Amino acid sequence: MSTIKNNLAIADILLLQQQLRSKITLTELGYFLVNDSQKIAPYQIAVFYRHFRGYKKIEAISGIPTPVKEAPFYIWLKSLCKLISSKNLIEPSIINKEHNICRFTNEQLTSWDEFLPPEVLWLPLLSADGEYLGGLLLARLEIWQTDELRLLDYWRNAVSHSVELLFHKKHSIFSGLKQVKTIIWVVLATGLIAILFIPVTLSVLAQAEVVPKDPIVVRAPLTGVISKVFALPNKTVAKNSLLISLDDTELQSRIDVATQELEIAKAEYRRTEQSSVLDNNASAEIPMLAARIEQRNAEVNYIKSLLRRITIHAEASGIAIVPDAYELEGKPVQLGERLLTIAKENSAELEMWLAVGDSIKLPKQAKIDLFLNVSPEISHPAHLSYVNFQAEVSPDGLFAFRARANFLSTDKMPRIGLRGTAKIYGRQVPLYYYLFRRPFAAVRQWLGV
Repeated sequence: MSTIKNNLAIADILLLQQQLRSKITLTELGYFLVNDSQKIAPYQIAVFYRHFRGYKKIEAISGIPTPVKEAPFYIWLKSLCKLISSKNLIEPSIINKEHNICRFTNEQLTSWDEFLPPEVLWLPLLSADGEYLGGLLLARLEIWQTDELRLLDYWRNAVSHSVELLFHKKHSIFSGLKQVKTIIWVVLATGLIAILFIPVTLSVLAQAEVVPKDPIVVRAPLTGVISKVFALPNKTVAKNSLLISLDDTELQSRIDVATQELEIAKAEYRRTEQSSVLDNNASAEIPMLAARIEQRNAEVNYIKSLLRRITIHAEASGIAIVPDAYELEGKPVQLGERLLTIAKENSAELEMWLAVGDSIKLPKQAKIDLFLNVSPEISHPAHLSYVNFQAEVSPDGLFAFRARANFLSTDKMPRIGLRGTAKIYGRQVPLYYYLFRRPFAAVRQWLGV
Protein backbone atom coordinates (compact mmCIF):
# COMPACT_ATOMS: atom_id res chain seq x y z
CA MET A 1 0.00 0.00 0.00
CA SER A 2 2.90 2.35 0.74
CA THR A 3 4.34 1.72 -2.74
CA ILE A 4 0.99 2.48 -4.38
CA LYS A 5 0.66 5.64 -2.33
CA ASN A 6 4.14 6.78 -3.34
CA ASN A 7 3.43 6.06 -6.99
CA LEU A 8 0.29 8.19 -6.79
CA ALA A 9 2.27 10.98 -5.15
CA ILE A 10 4.92 10.84 -7.89
CA ALA A 11 2.17 11.02 -10.50
CA ASP A 12 0.75 14.06 -8.71
CA ILE A 13 4.19 15.70 -8.70
CA LEU A 14 4.54 15.20 -12.45
CA LEU A 15 1.10 16.69 -13.01
CA LEU A 16 1.85 19.61 -10.66
CA GLN A 17 5.13 20.27 -12.47
CA GLN A 18 3.22 20.62 -15.71
CA GLN A 19 0.84 23.08 -14.08
CA LEU A 20 3.78 24.89 -12.47
CA ARG A 21 5.21 25.85 -15.85
CA SER A 22 1.97 27.67 -16.80
CA LYS A 23 2.21 30.20 -13.93
CA ILE A 24 3.37 33.58 -15.22
CA THR A 25 2.94 35.85 -12.16
CA LEU A 26 4.10 35.63 -8.55
CA THR A 27 0.55 35.99 -7.27
CA GLU A 28 -0.67 33.11 -9.40
CA LEU A 29 2.36 30.98 -8.50
CA GLY A 30 2.04 31.64 -4.76
CA TYR A 31 -1.66 30.76 -4.65
CA PHE A 32 -0.91 27.55 -6.55
CA LEU A 33 1.94 26.49 -4.26
CA VAL A 34 0.17 26.92 -0.92
CA ASN A 35 -3.09 25.27 -2.02
CA ASP A 36 -2.06 22.52 -4.47
CA SER A 37 1.09 21.21 -2.79
CA GLN A 38 -1.07 19.19 -0.41
CA LYS A 39 -1.67 16.72 -3.24
CA ILE A 40 1.86 15.50 -2.45
CA ALA A 41 1.57 15.53 1.34
CA PRO A 42 -1.43 16.70 3.36
CA TYR A 43 -1.13 19.74 5.66
CA GLN A 44 -3.34 22.27 7.42
CA ILE A 45 -1.37 25.49 6.81
CA ALA A 46 1.04 26.45 4.03
CA VAL A 47 2.98 29.70 3.58
CA PHE A 48 5.02 30.88 0.60
CA TYR A 49 7.68 33.28 1.87
CA ARG A 50 9.78 35.37 -0.51
CA HIS A 51 13.36 36.22 0.47
CA PHE A 52 15.23 37.53 -2.55
CA ARG A 53 17.89 40.23 -2.66
CA GLY A 54 16.67 42.08 0.40
CA TYR A 55 12.98 41.74 -0.45
CA LYS A 56 11.15 39.84 2.32
CA LYS A 57 7.44 39.24 2.07
CA ILE A 58 4.75 36.60 2.53
CA GLU A 59 3.39 36.07 -0.96
CA ALA A 60 0.57 33.63 -0.15
CA ILE A 61 -1.14 31.75 2.69
CA SER A 62 -3.27 28.66 2.08
CA GLY A 63 -7.02 29.19 2.15
CA ILE A 64 -6.70 33.00 1.94
CA PRO A 65 -7.03 34.71 -1.47
CA THR A 66 -5.24 37.85 -0.27
CA PRO A 67 -3.39 37.93 3.10
CA VAL A 68 -4.37 40.78 5.41
CA LYS A 69 -1.10 42.48 6.38
CA GLU A 70 -2.62 44.08 9.49
CA ALA A 71 -3.82 40.76 10.95
CA PRO A 72 -1.97 39.50 14.06
CA PHE A 73 -1.50 36.07 12.43
CA TYR A 74 0.16 37.62 9.38
CA ILE A 75 2.48 39.83 11.46
CA TRP A 76 3.55 36.95 13.71
CA LEU A 77 3.98 34.55 10.79
CA LYS A 78 6.10 37.05 8.86
CA SER A 79 8.49 37.48 11.78
CA LEU A 80 8.75 33.69 12.13
CA CYS A 81 9.50 33.13 8.44
CA LYS A 82 11.98 36.01 8.44
CA LEU A 83 13.89 34.41 11.33
CA ILE A 84 13.92 30.92 9.77
CA SER A 85 14.98 32.16 6.32
CA SER A 86 17.79 34.21 7.88
CA LYS A 87 19.43 30.92 9.00
CA ASN A 88 19.97 29.97 5.32
CA LEU A 89 18.83 26.39 5.73
CA ILE A 90 19.53 24.46 2.52
CA GLU A 91 17.73 21.20 3.31
CA PRO A 92 14.11 20.48 4.31
CA SER A 93 14.01 20.93 8.07
CA ILE A 94 11.48 20.06 10.75
CA ILE A 95 11.33 23.00 13.16
CA ASN A 96 9.76 23.26 16.58
CA LYS A 97 9.98 25.69 19.47
CA GLU A 98 13.16 24.04 20.79
CA HIS A 99 14.99 24.13 17.45
CA ASN A 100 18.73 24.49 18.02
CA ILE A 101 19.53 26.74 15.07
CA CYS A 102 16.51 29.06 15.27
CA ARG A 103 16.45 30.96 18.52
CA PHE A 104 12.89 32.22 18.70
CA THR A 105 11.89 35.26 20.72
CA ASN A 106 9.56 35.05 23.71
CA GLU A 107 6.78 36.69 21.69
CA GLN A 108 7.14 34.10 18.93
CA LEU A 109 7.15 31.22 21.41
CA THR A 110 4.13 32.58 23.29
CA SER A 111 1.95 32.75 20.16
CA TRP A 112 3.23 29.51 18.62
CA ASP A 113 0.56 27.25 20.13
CA GLU A 114 -2.17 29.71 19.13
CA PHE A 115 -1.22 29.90 15.46
CA LEU A 116 0.72 26.71 14.54
CA PRO A 117 1.02 23.02 15.45
CA PRO A 118 4.03 21.95 17.55
CA GLU A 119 6.17 21.15 14.48
CA VAL A 120 6.45 22.78 11.05
CA LEU A 121 8.35 21.80 7.93
CA TRP A 122 10.54 24.36 6.20
CA LEU A 123 11.32 23.78 2.51
CA PRO A 124 14.06 26.23 1.45
CA LEU A 125 13.93 27.46 -2.14
CA LEU A 126 17.36 27.94 -3.74
CA SER A 127 18.40 29.07 -7.21
CA ALA A 128 20.71 27.04 -9.44
CA ASP A 129 23.77 28.93 -8.14
CA GLY A 130 22.70 28.62 -4.50
CA GLU A 131 21.09 32.03 -4.10
CA TYR A 132 18.36 32.07 -1.45
CA LEU A 133 14.86 32.66 -2.87
CA GLY A 134 12.65 32.03 0.15
CA GLY A 135 10.81 28.99 1.42
CA LEU A 136 7.63 27.01 1.85
CA LEU A 137 6.37 26.60 5.41
CA LEU A 138 4.08 23.58 5.87
CA ALA A 139 2.30 22.84 9.16
CA ARG A 140 0.18 19.92 10.33
CA LEU A 141 -0.57 17.95 13.48
CA GLU A 142 0.68 14.59 12.13
CA ILE A 143 4.36 13.64 12.17
CA TRP A 144 6.16 14.05 8.84
CA GLN A 145 7.15 10.72 7.28
CA THR A 146 10.45 9.99 5.53
CA ASP A 147 8.77 9.19 2.20
CA GLU A 148 6.88 12.45 2.32
CA LEU A 149 10.04 14.43 3.03
CA ARG A 150 11.78 12.78 0.07
CA LEU A 151 8.90 13.70 -2.27
CA LEU A 152 8.66 17.24 -0.90
CA ASP A 153 12.42 17.67 -1.38
CA TYR A 154 12.02 16.78 -5.05
CA TRP A 155 9.02 19.11 -5.32
CA ARG A 156 10.82 22.09 -3.77
CA ASN A 157 13.63 21.77 -6.34
CA ALA A 158 11.09 22.04 -9.15
CA VAL A 159 9.43 24.96 -7.38
CA SER A 160 12.79 26.69 -6.92
CA HIS A 161 13.41 26.61 -10.66
CA SER A 162 10.04 28.26 -11.45
CA VAL A 163 10.41 30.83 -8.67
CA GLU A 164 13.90 31.74 -9.89
CA LEU A 165 12.63 32.31 -13.43
CA LEU A 166 9.82 34.60 -12.23
CA PHE A 167 12.10 36.51 -9.84
CA HIS A 168 14.73 37.15 -12.48
CA LYS A 169 12.07 38.01 -15.05
CA LYS A 170 10.67 40.64 -12.72
CA HIS A 171 14.10 41.79 -11.64
CA SER A 172 15.46 42.06 -15.18
CA ILE A 173 13.13 44.97 -15.92
CA PHE A 174 14.64 47.05 -13.13
CA SER A 175 18.20 45.89 -13.72
CA GLY A 176 17.93 47.05 -17.33
CA LEU A 177 16.80 50.46 -16.23
CA LYS A 178 19.81 50.86 -13.97
CA GLN A 179 22.08 50.67 -17.00
CA VAL A 180 20.50 53.71 -18.64
CA LYS A 181 22.85 56.67 -18.76
CA THR A 182 22.20 59.91 -16.92
CA ILE A 183 21.63 61.89 -20.10
CA ILE A 184 18.72 59.66 -21.08
CA TRP A 185 17.11 60.23 -17.69
CA VAL A 186 17.51 63.99 -18.14
CA VAL A 187 15.91 63.80 -21.59
CA LEU A 188 13.03 61.74 -20.24
CA ALA A 189 12.49 64.10 -17.33
CA THR A 190 12.61 67.14 -19.62
CA GLY A 191 10.19 65.51 -22.03
CA LEU A 192 7.83 64.65 -19.19
CA ILE A 193 7.85 68.23 -17.94
CA ALA A 194 7.22 69.49 -21.47
CA ILE A 195 4.31 67.08 -21.86
CA LEU A 196 2.72 68.46 -18.70
CA PHE A 197 2.44 71.87 -20.38
CA ILE A 198 0.69 70.59 -23.50
CA PRO A 199 -2.68 72.41 -23.82
CA VAL A 200 -5.68 70.12 -23.58
CA THR A 201 -9.40 70.81 -23.44
CA LEU A 202 -10.86 70.59 -19.95
CA SER A 203 -14.00 68.49 -19.84
CA VAL A 204 -16.47 67.18 -17.28
CA LEU A 205 -19.15 64.49 -17.31
CA ALA A 206 -22.79 64.98 -16.36
CA GLN A 207 -25.87 62.79 -16.18
CA ALA A 208 -28.17 63.72 -19.06
CA GLU A 209 -31.67 63.05 -20.34
CA VAL A 210 -33.41 63.94 -23.60
CA VAL A 211 -36.43 66.10 -22.72
CA PRO A 212 -39.05 67.93 -24.86
CA LYS A 213 -38.26 71.48 -25.87
CA ASP A 214 -40.93 74.10 -25.06
CA PRO A 215 -43.55 71.45 -24.22
CA ILE A 216 -47.22 72.11 -23.52
CA VAL A 217 -47.97 71.15 -19.94
CA VAL A 218 -51.53 69.95 -19.38
CA ARG A 219 -52.73 70.74 -15.86
CA ALA A 220 -55.90 69.96 -13.94
CA PRO A 221 -58.47 72.74 -14.62
CA LEU A 222 -60.25 72.03 -11.34
CA THR A 223 -60.16 69.80 -8.30
CA GLY A 224 -61.68 66.41 -8.97
CA VAL A 225 -61.11 62.79 -9.94
CA ILE A 226 -59.83 61.61 -13.33
CA SER A 227 -62.48 59.50 -15.04
CA LYS A 228 -60.87 58.51 -18.33
CA VAL A 229 -57.54 59.06 -20.09
CA PHE A 230 -57.91 59.10 -23.86
CA ALA A 231 -54.32 60.07 -24.75
CA LEU A 232 -52.09 57.04 -25.23
CA PRO A 233 -48.45 57.25 -24.06
CA ASN A 234 -45.97 58.34 -26.76
CA LYS A 235 -48.74 58.63 -29.37
CA THR A 236 -49.44 61.62 -31.58
CA VAL A 237 -52.49 63.70 -30.64
CA ALA A 238 -54.22 66.22 -32.92
CA LYS A 239 -55.16 69.74 -31.94
CA ASN A 240 -58.44 69.98 -29.98
CA SER A 241 -58.50 66.18 -29.53
CA LEU A 242 -59.85 64.86 -26.22
CA LEU A 243 -57.10 64.03 -23.75
CA ILE A 244 -58.63 63.52 -20.30
CA SER A 245 -62.09 63.70 -18.78
CA LEU A 246 -62.81 64.26 -15.10
CA ASP A 247 -65.61 62.64 -13.13
CA ASP A 248 -68.77 64.82 -13.20
CA THR A 249 -70.77 63.08 -10.47
CA GLU A 250 -70.19 65.74 -7.84
CA LEU A 251 -70.79 68.61 -10.26
CA GLN A 252 -74.03 67.07 -11.52
CA SER A 253 -75.25 66.78 -7.94
CA ARG A 254 -74.30 70.39 -7.26
CA ILE A 255 -76.01 71.71 -10.37
CA ASP A 256 -79.17 69.75 -9.56
CA VAL A 257 -79.28 71.30 -6.10
CA ALA A 258 -78.44 74.77 -7.41
CA THR A 259 -81.11 74.54 -10.15
CA GLN A 260 -83.72 73.49 -7.61
CA GLU A 261 -82.75 76.37 -5.31
CA LEU A 262 -83.03 78.75 -8.30
CA GLU A 263 -86.58 77.54 -9.07
CA ILE A 264 -87.54 77.94 -5.41
CA ALA A 265 -86.18 81.49 -5.41
CA LYS A 266 -88.15 82.31 -8.59
CA ALA A 267 -91.38 80.86 -7.14
CA GLU A 268 -90.95 82.81 -3.92
CA TYR A 269 -90.30 85.96 -5.97
CA ARG A 270 -93.53 85.48 -7.96
CA ARG A 271 -95.57 84.85 -4.81
CA THR A 272 -94.23 87.94 -3.09
CA GLU A 273 -94.79 90.03 -6.25
CA GLN A 274 -98.47 88.99 -6.29
CA SER A 275 -98.85 89.71 -2.55
CA SER A 276 -97.36 93.19 -2.91
CA VAL A 277 -100.58 94.40 -4.60
CA LEU A 278 -102.45 94.19 -1.30
CA ASP A 279 -99.52 94.17 1.19
CA ASN A 280 -97.06 97.07 1.27
CA ASN A 281 -94.66 95.08 3.50
CA ALA A 282 -94.32 92.41 0.77
CA SER A 283 -93.17 95.06 -1.72
CA ALA A 284 -90.11 95.69 0.45
CA GLU A 285 -88.99 92.05 0.08
CA ILE A 286 -89.06 92.08 -3.74
CA PRO A 287 -85.51 93.59 -4.25
CA MET A 288 -84.00 91.08 -1.81
CA LEU A 289 -85.71 88.14 -3.55
CA ALA A 290 -84.53 89.42 -6.97
CA ALA A 291 -80.97 89.54 -5.67
CA ARG A 292 -81.33 85.97 -4.39
CA ILE A 293 -82.44 84.85 -7.87
CA GLU A 294 -79.35 86.48 -9.40
CA GLN A 295 -77.16 84.74 -6.82
CA ARG A 296 -78.69 81.31 -7.52
CA ASN A 297 -78.48 81.92 -11.25
CA ALA A 298 -74.79 82.86 -10.99
CA GLU A 299 -74.13 79.70 -8.98
CA VAL A 300 -75.82 77.57 -11.67
CA ASN A 301 -73.82 79.26 -14.43
CA TYR A 302 -70.58 78.74 -12.46
CA ILE A 303 -71.23 75.02 -12.02
CA LYS A 304 -72.10 74.74 -15.73
CA SER A 305 -68.77 76.38 -16.56
CA LEU A 306 -67.04 73.78 -14.36
CA LEU A 307 -68.87 71.03 -16.21
CA ARG A 308 -67.56 72.36 -19.50
CA ARG A 309 -64.02 72.20 -18.11
CA ILE A 310 -64.09 68.54 -17.06
CA THR A 311 -63.05 67.55 -20.57
CA ILE A 312 -59.46 68.53 -21.38
CA HIS A 313 -58.50 68.98 -25.03
CA ALA A 314 -55.13 69.39 -26.68
CA GLU A 315 -54.11 72.98 -27.33
CA ALA A 316 -51.81 71.89 -30.16
CA SER A 317 -50.77 68.73 -31.96
CA GLY A 318 -47.79 66.75 -30.69
CA ILE A 319 -46.69 63.63 -28.85
CA ALA A 320 -48.44 62.85 -25.57
CA ILE A 321 -46.07 62.03 -22.73
CA VAL A 322 -48.20 60.22 -20.18
CA PRO A 323 -46.64 58.47 -17.15
CA ASP A 324 -49.23 55.67 -16.97
CA ALA A 325 -52.79 55.97 -18.24
CA TYR A 326 -54.10 53.20 -15.98
CA GLU A 327 -52.63 54.76 -12.84
CA LEU A 328 -54.07 58.18 -13.71
CA GLU A 329 -57.63 56.90 -14.04
CA GLY A 330 -59.40 57.25 -10.69
CA LYS A 331 -56.66 59.47 -9.26
CA PRO A 332 -57.81 62.57 -7.33
CA VAL A 333 -56.16 65.76 -8.57
CA GLN A 334 -55.92 69.32 -7.35
CA LEU A 335 -56.36 72.50 -9.34
CA GLY A 336 -53.23 73.18 -11.39
CA GLU A 337 -51.73 69.73 -10.84
CA ARG A 338 -49.59 68.48 -13.74
CA LEU A 339 -51.27 65.64 -15.62
CA LEU A 340 -49.31 65.09 -18.85
CA THR A 341 -47.10 66.84 -21.38
CA ILE A 342 -47.50 67.38 -25.11
CA ALA A 343 -44.15 67.51 -26.87
CA LYS A 344 -43.71 69.01 -30.28
CA GLU A 345 -42.51 66.56 -32.91
CA ASN A 346 -38.78 66.73 -33.74
CA SER A 347 -38.31 69.23 -30.94
CA ALA A 348 -36.15 68.05 -28.06
CA GLU A 349 -33.29 69.32 -25.95
CA LEU A 350 -30.81 67.95 -23.46
CA GLU A 351 -31.21 68.32 -19.71
CA MET A 352 -28.06 67.76 -17.67
CA TRP A 353 -27.16 67.72 -13.99
CA LEU A 354 -23.63 69.00 -13.42
CA ALA A 355 -22.22 67.89 -10.07
CA VAL A 356 -21.01 70.64 -7.76
CA GLY A 357 -17.50 69.17 -7.72
CA ASP A 358 -17.40 69.19 -11.55
CA SER A 359 -18.45 72.80 -11.90
CA ILE A 360 -15.94 74.52 -14.19
CA LYS A 361 -15.94 77.74 -16.19
CA LEU A 362 -17.82 76.99 -19.40
CA PRO A 363 -17.81 79.20 -22.51
CA LYS A 364 -21.00 80.29 -24.22
CA GLN A 365 -22.49 77.52 -26.33
CA ALA A 366 -19.88 75.05 -25.06
CA LYS A 367 -19.50 71.91 -27.13
CA ILE A 368 -21.23 68.80 -25.76
CA ASP A 369 -21.16 65.16 -26.81
CA LEU A 370 -24.03 62.97 -25.60
CA PHE A 371 -23.46 59.23 -25.23
CA LEU A 372 -26.74 57.40 -24.67
CA ASN A 373 -26.93 54.26 -22.55
CA VAL A 374 -28.65 52.40 -25.38
CA SER A 375 -25.91 53.26 -27.90
CA PRO A 376 -22.74 54.36 -26.08
CA GLU A 377 -20.63 54.05 -29.23
CA ILE A 378 -22.48 56.91 -30.97
CA SER A 379 -22.11 60.55 -29.93
CA HIS A 380 -24.83 63.16 -30.42
CA PRO A 381 -23.35 66.69 -30.66
CA ALA A 382 -25.02 69.61 -28.92
CA HIS A 383 -24.14 73.06 -27.62
CA LEU A 384 -24.81 74.49 -24.17
CA SER A 385 -27.77 76.82 -23.68
CA TYR A 386 -27.48 77.75 -20.02
CA VAL A 387 -26.42 76.54 -16.57
CA ASN A 388 -28.34 77.55 -13.46
CA PHE A 389 -26.49 79.77 -11.02
CA GLN A 390 -27.80 77.92 -7.97
CA ALA A 391 -27.47 74.23 -7.25
CA GLU A 392 -30.57 72.20 -6.53
CA VAL A 393 -31.44 68.61 -5.66
CA SER A 394 -31.25 66.42 -8.75
CA PRO A 395 -33.53 63.41 -9.37
CA ASP A 396 -30.73 61.25 -7.95
CA GLY A 397 -30.89 63.15 -4.64
CA LEU A 398 -27.57 65.01 -5.11
CA PHE A 399 -26.87 68.74 -5.26
CA ALA A 400 -26.09 69.70 -8.83
CA PHE A 401 -26.48 72.50 -11.35
CA ARG A 402 -29.27 72.07 -13.88
CA ALA A 403 -28.15 72.73 -17.46
CA ARG A 404 -29.83 72.66 -20.88
CA ALA A 405 -28.37 72.16 -24.35
CA ASN A 406 -29.66 72.21 -27.93
CA PHE A 407 -28.87 69.48 -30.43
CA LEU A 408 -26.92 70.58 -33.49
CA SER A 409 -28.78 68.26 -35.85
CA THR A 410 -32.54 67.81 -35.96
CA ASP A 411 -32.48 64.98 -38.52
CA LYS A 412 -31.39 62.18 -36.18
CA MET A 413 -32.57 63.59 -32.87
CA PRO A 414 -32.65 61.06 -29.99
CA ARG A 415 -35.99 59.93 -28.66
CA ILE A 416 -37.41 61.82 -25.70
CA GLY A 417 -36.80 60.03 -22.41
CA LEU A 418 -33.46 58.41 -23.30
CA ARG A 419 -30.70 58.82 -20.73
CA GLY A 420 -26.95 58.83 -20.93
CA THR A 421 -23.77 60.71 -20.11
CA ALA A 422 -22.90 64.12 -21.52
CA LYS A 423 -19.29 65.21 -21.95
CA ILE A 424 -19.07 68.98 -21.66
CA TYR A 425 -15.96 70.66 -23.05
CA GLY A 426 -14.57 73.76 -21.38
CA ARG A 427 -11.54 75.95 -22.03
CA GLN A 428 -8.02 74.78 -22.85
CA VAL A 429 -5.68 74.26 -19.91
CA PRO A 430 -2.19 72.75 -19.43
CA LEU A 431 -2.10 68.99 -19.04
CA TYR A 432 -0.84 69.22 -15.44
CA TYR A 433 -3.92 71.26 -14.48
CA TYR A 434 -6.17 68.72 -16.20
CA LEU A 435 -4.56 65.85 -14.26
CA PHE A 436 -4.22 67.49 -10.84
CA ARG A 437 -7.30 69.75 -10.71
CA ARG A 438 -9.29 67.42 -8.47
CA PRO A 439 -6.41 66.45 -6.10
CA PHE A 440 -5.46 70.12 -5.80
CA ALA A 441 -9.05 71.10 -4.94
CA ALA A 442 -9.25 68.30 -2.37
CA VAL A 443 -5.98 69.40 -0.74
CA ARG A 444 -7.18 73.02 -0.58
CA GLN A 445 -10.41 71.96 1.10
CA TRP A 446 -8.51 69.78 3.55
CA LEU A 447 -6.00 72.52 4.40
CA GLY A 448 -8.60 75.29 4.31
CA VAL A 449 -6.61 77.59 2.02
